[in-house]
Amino acid sequence: MSGRSRSVVVIGVGNAFRGDDAVGIEVARRLADLGRQPRIEVRVHEDEGLGLLELWDGADAVVLVDCARSGAAPGTLQRIDATSRAAPLPPRRARGHAVGVAEAIELSRALETLPRAVIAYGVEGACFEAGAELSEAVAGAVALASDAVRREALALVCAPQPG
Repeated sequence: MSGRSRSVVVIGVGNAFRGDDAVGIEVARRLADLGRQPRIEVRVHEDEGLGLLELWDGADAVVLVDCARSGAAPGTLQRIDATSRAAPLPPRRARGHAVGVAEAIELSRALETLPRAVIAYGVEGACFEAGAELSEAVAGAVALASDAVRREALALVCAPQPG
């Protein structure tokens, strides 16, 4: 094992104008100060899932945060380690995109460009109306999600890298 720290990219995924779909963006905005840490970059992604491959290109680890639609109670926070197994995330195409987070992860895995560690956080959403704000349940989960993603990113950047 090498003692070199990892480079970590934190990516908030979503659409700022579709209610709870903005939760990933809100979390990333709250974590902007993390980008001042050595070897951590915080990004926002509101485009097609394929653009994620470019955002995490060259990173040792990626932490994603997005809205989820799993049937859980709104505001529920889920953590998925997609490092070595398929990401059971809902396809983004259900919300108007051809390629979602899960598909982007699996494509990157197939292309052998996936970072060594891939962690996804999903906040269960309830409202996706155009022009809506975050629902009360999701807005209440932003602080919890932000804390979880912050801890994850800091732990990943400090984790020794296989050499």
